[in-house]
Amino acid sequence: MKVTRYLFALGTTTLVALLGCKGARPIVPPKSLPSGTVQMHFTRKITGPIDLTINGVRVPVEQKKKKARHLTVSGLSEGVHVYYIASHQEVIGPDYGEFEVGPDGGVFQVHFVRKLKAALRNPSSQVSPTPDAVPGLIAVLD
Repeated sequence: MKVTRYLFALGTTTLVALLGCKGARPIVPPKSLPSGTVQMHFTRKITGPIDLTINGVRVPVEQKKKKARHLTVSGLSEGVHVYYIASHQEVIGPDYGEFEVGPDGGVFQVHFVRKLKAALRNPSSQVSPTPDAVPGLIAVLD
């Protein structure tokens, strides 16, 4: 009797594990990225606007669609870059970090997004200054 219960529990656990892991898929870039390019994939669509700072310099972000899943930054030099990303309507995680651009290809990162359900008391004080012009650096939210 105990052996039957043990085998039933083992079989049920195995079946649940197989069914639960069946739908798990890794998030991969849609195409290979050229060197000097970083693509940030968001788990949910972002309505924007987004504030992006790379190496302490604000980068203007062009928004092509009303809601987007990818932020592509091109024109970066080789080496380690520190970034900070923020939005007034969504919480993005991780919101800061670093990535290394190499000569062999681009960088692909996945960021988790959660809708921010809060009201700003004085939105005029939260407005960011205009982005700095960085020659050759292009950021597109698409």
